[in-house]
Amino acid sequence: MGVCERLVLFEYRYGQRRSAQQRKDMARGGREHRRFFREGQVQPIRKGPCFIATLVYGEGREVSALRSFRDRVLRRSMLGRGVILAYYRAAPAVCRILAGHPWLIRAMRALLRPAIWMAAGLERWRGGR
Repeated sequence: MGVCERLVLFEYRYGQRRSAQQRKDMARGGREHRRFFREGQVQPIRKGPCFIATLVYGEGREVSALRSFRDRVLRRSMLGRGVILAYYRAAPAVCRILAGHPWLIRAMRALLRPAIWMAAGLERWRGGR
């Protein structure tokens, strides 16, 4: 048997033995991967003004329906613009809470479903004007 075959057999029987530096580097790599993963979950927050919906649904038709409702209905009135402003102030904090908690994201998805259903229904009723 050559060196490679003996090493494979040894590692199969006894497991890999890593040096202290290798263990330290692997731990650091694991931390970086977890940080990168968390940033990837939060990234949609920075994409556009529909913070929560974008975090929960990504860039899908649900978000498009809510944006259309915002643009075509809410922006037309003073009260609607106030709702938009309050949302823009509160949404980043809500997204920070949601990020990294898949069960909270699923709960938010369930809470948003009726609003998306109504926004999409209004769009169909208006004929997409």
